[in-house]
Amino acid sequence: MPAFDKKTTATEVADAFAADIKGKTVIVTGVTAGGYGAEVARVLASHGAKVVLAGRSSKKIQETAENIRKETPKAELRELVLDLSSQKSVRSAAEEVLKYSGPVDVAILNAGIMGTPYAKTAEGLESQFGSNHVGHFLFTNLIMPKLLEAPAPRVVSVASVGHFWGPVRFDDYGFEEGKTYDKWAAYGQSKTANILFAVEVAERYKPTKLKAFSLHPGGAATGIASSMTKEDYEKFSDYYNPDGTPKGDWMGTLETSTATHLVAAFDPSIADKNGAYLVDGNVANEQAAPYALDKDQAAQLWTLSEELVGQKFAPPSAQPAAAGLN
Repeated sequence: MPAFDKKTTATEVADAFAADIKGKTVIVTGVTAGGYGAEVARVLASHGAKVVLAGRSSKKIQETAENIRKETPKAELRELVLDLSSQKSVRSAAEEVLKYSGPVDVAILNAGIMGTPYAKTAEGLESQFGSNHVGHFLFTNLIMPKLLEAPAPRVVSVASVGHFWGPVRFDDYGFEEGKTYDKWAAYGQSKTANILFAVEVAERYKPTKLKAFSLHPGGAATGIASSMTKEDYEKFSDYYNPDGTPKGDWMGTLETSTATHLVAAFDPSIADKNGAYLVDGNVANEQAAPYALDKDQAAQLWTLSEELVGQKFAPPSAQPAAAGLN
């Protein structure tokens, strides 16, 4: 298998797995132009995937679709309005997906908000936890029947090295209704939840063909940092100058920061590492905080998440192997 590192681009990964990508249906959440999701969608479309562009703004989805079609005029694109901060919107989007003909091969859960002022989702959850984790939890479970139709389905949960800023606060995930809110601890909690979600999906769906992975995408200048303030740049002075420009060479590009998305989605050599955390295109469980890969906490988070969406999700029994295939 090809070797990947922090300088590998998404296109290079896609070239390596071109045969696996062509013709596959891939849902990408969070596809605003200039962001990770839009770049992932662009590369997938250029390699013949059928890409579902999922985002909360139809206008932004269309902008990304237009950009992709300038490069790949015959790109097979589909629009899906999905507001992860509203469980009603999530359920509506999932109903639409369940009507698709054919399977969904991969769900890349890329959408996210970071370091935002205290706010609540439509259901009253702290917005970073509610959008980054709970919305994706609900959406993925609701579209699971379409994923399980695929021959080698994968769920890719985009986390962050920012998970080190906080574990899941099971006793107070809402920061006392905002009274003790710390936006970076809240972001850390949501990113830890992204990793734990992949761990538990892998565990629950062991009898099936489904694989799940989480990842740290790297660093690139995107709109997700729009909530950062002068005080934040001072807080992270090891990484940023006071004017917000990065220090050193830690920040990559959109092209390099999306390579790991595609490794997690298509690299057949990691199939036996189900539930793993990836960094720079490689399995890197040793780079995750121990609490983020803890199976007990993963199971506890699943139970909490079911409570927060008011629905239980039981995995199916083992899927029989296709007749005549070795």
